[in-house]
Amino acid sequence: MQKIVHFSVSLLLVLWGCALGGSPSVQIGGLFPRGADQEYSAFRIGMVQFGTTEFRLTPHIDSLDVANSFAVTNCFCSQFSRGVYAIFGFYDKKSVNTITSFCGTLHVSFITPSFPLDGTQQFIIQMRPDIKGPLLSLIEYYKWDKFAYLYDSDRGKTRTSFHFVSLFLST
Repeated sequence: MQKIVHFSVSLLLVLWGCALGGSPSVQIGGLFPRGADQEYSAFRIGMVQFGTTEFRLTPHIDSLDVANSFAVTNCFCSQFSRGVYAIFGFYDKKSVNTITSFCGTLHVSFITPSFPLDGTQQFIIQMRPDIKGPLLSLIEYYKWDKFAYLYDSDRGKTRTSFHFVSLFLST
């Protein structure tokens, strides 16, 4: 009797899936800064490459000013109302607290290539490794008093200069 019930439920689910259009769809959000055309294109290409006919990835993309917490809040709520399972995007030091708060409250993962956060955040997945610890250890081990550090943005300059100042004040 129990086998018949399991078979009936399974058959009902399969028929219901066929009636609704077939392949399952996973909603993935994207929050991109205005003018980030390369990142947007890479995201779209990744969605197409990793989606299959049996498992479709559906992107929901918003362009915004990532330094504006109000815009981030508005877009995050819009993404969440669309039923996204995860959001890929960028943050700024002015909006990072807003994003981490929403992710923790709503249990939505935020995948980011932005500069790493200090400490661990439960729903934030960092694609860029935190090099602060190994870099400072290297400087201390070789007792360098002069070195050059190259960075690719103002964020890198701000964060690294803060850590280097704290290193030299502690010695």
